[in-house]
Amino acid sequence: MIRTTARLLEFCWRQGGWPAILRMLRWQVGGRITGMPSIAPFIGGTRLVLRRGLSSATAAHYVGLTDPAEMMLCLHLLRPGDRMTDVGANIGIYTLLAAGVCGAQVVAVEPSPGTLPHLADTIALNGIGDRVTVHAVALGAATGRLRITSRRGAANRVLLPGETDAAEEVPVTTLDALGPAPLLLKLDVEGYEAEILRGGPNTLADPTLRAVIVETNGHGARWGGDAATLHGLMLAAGFVAADYDPATRRLSRREGPGFPNTVFVRDWDWVSARLASGRNGV
Repeated sequence: MIRTTARLLEFCWRQGGWPAILRMLRWQVGGRITGMPSIAPFIGGTRLVLRRGLSSATAAHYVGLTDPAEMMLCLHLLRPGDRMTDVGANIGIYTLLAAGVCGAQVVAVEPSPGTLPHLADTIALNGIGDRVTVHAVALGAATGRLRITSRRGAANRVLLPGETDAAEEVPVTTLDALGPAPLLLKLDVEGYEAEILRGGPNTLADPTLRAVIVETNGHGARWGGDAATLHGLMLAAGFVAADYDPATRRLSRREGPGFPNTVFVRDWDWVSARLASGRNGV
């Protein structure tokens, strides 16, 4: 309990200072007293449903953009009518930024039956149902079925062979089967990213896809798809790893994967110009 509280305080201080800590304390105390959900303002007039134990929503409430550079890239890159695919949508933070703030069309992929109602709440609360298509499936290298953990919240993941944990079986499809390639693809599936990329050769080859945000925090080593493997797959598909500075709106090339996420870009000049002219900010 003490370690968890210390980590939470450090996170809030590092990303939001005293205002974030005060928001955290108000919610932690108020949420325990009432035991009821709450509605909180987010970014660009959007709102979040806060519930006890819903860490993705509460973290966003405390600090705003939990992945600052990557989320600002999303806000600066997308325009109304653009297409984004949010794989591992969870409660829909990236989906909300893309559809609710930017006006983009979003394909949100979330396999967890326990998380899907919270994603639906985010969509309904913000009135973006006409811009979001939800696929209640997992993605992989091929169609089939997989078992995913069911009690880890935002950290639910595909179960390893022989691993025992509270889990549920879900259908699996491929990235290519989702339809036309998006302008922006985000992958956050607790280590299963390489398998998803292997199921999307046509999507990766489509020049429509200009930018990809991938979680590269080392979890993929469980399935033989560590950060270096992901980096190699993206380079082979014609992408370049990049860092994004939202303050200057400039991309800079990087030699290897980042942590905990890596941005990959194709058509550097086009993406750079798009980012520089984006109107959405925080």
